[in-house]
Amino acid sequence: MKNLAKIICRLLFSAAFSILTGAADAPCREIHDPQVAVLVSQDIRPYIEAVEGLNAALEKAAKARLEVFHLEKFKGKEKTDLAQRLANEKFDLFVAIGPGAARFVWSKIGSERTPRIFSMVLNPEKVLGHAADAAGISLNIPAQAQLEIIKSVLPDIESIGILYDPDHNSDFFRGAAINACSMDLRIIPLNVSSKKEIPIVLKQHWNDMDALWLIPDRTVISETIVQYVIKNALFEKVPVIGFNRFFYESGAALAFVFDYKELGEQCAREAIRMLSGETLNETPPVFRAWVNARVMRNLGIKLKEKYLPPVILGP
Repeated sequence: MKNLAKIICRLLFSAAFSILTGAADAPCREIHDPQVAVLVSQDIRPYIEAVEGLNAALEKAAKARLEVFHLEKFKGKEKTDLAQRLANEKFDLFVAIGPGAARFVWSKIGSERTPRIFSMVLNPEKVLGHAADAAGISLNIPAQAQLEIIKSVLPDIESIGILYDPDHNSDFFRGAAINACSMDLRIIPLNVSSKKEIPIVLKQHWNDMDALWLIPDRTVISETIVQYVIKNALFEKVPVIGFNRFFYESGAALAFVFDYKELGEQCAREAIRMLSGETLNETPPVFRAWVNARVMRNLGIKLKEKYLPPVILGP
């Protein structure tokens, strides 16, 4: 009888807990002051700002207690010891900021009982493979979302060149080409396998494209290359579309920009859902699109009074 009573008590407790955590309108403060381990790939400004946003949002919404581990400070066996320590301690959640931290958490701290989430990882499938529990905030802005904004900002263009290495971004190119068809746009592939091919390929296609779209690609992108490409594009009267503040400041007509603190806050919202028992997948990042009004005017492109959100008109 005692065993039966214990079983009934457990079932009642489990049902009550499920109701509390599963209620759609349950306030975040009902989460029990979770212990969160945050692992940071590198001590660089974007990751530090993301941690600040994550910390503030989790502390406010869930009264979470964060312990931050900067992986650059751990060398050799120290990393193995850290993985063992983290696996043994009672954390409610692991948060990985950046690809190095995500790879470390998923490969070194395998734990079925502790959920884990990543943030600020470009192409997470290439970092984590096809892990069943790979969930978090990627740095991949969907091609369709970008194209909708490009069409809003540059309504008269018909053809867009994408400069990319097929070894790294063939999937993105195919997705962009498919989405462009429904918007009466044509995507021109500017395939390169090395930086030295860029001037030749661009020279062959300047007259074929109304805009040039630069995407994250380790073969194509460096500060020197970006400045070179934008300079030549401006000479050819072709607006450039980039993907961060550096492109905007270097003369791109349109740039998709991240606020890293906002990305941390977005990760916190997803973390709270995960702590509440929800099963999550990869989530696109929050971003803003900056229109460079000065460059647009210099290119003779008429500025609109209103664009699709989240477009911001710069000076």
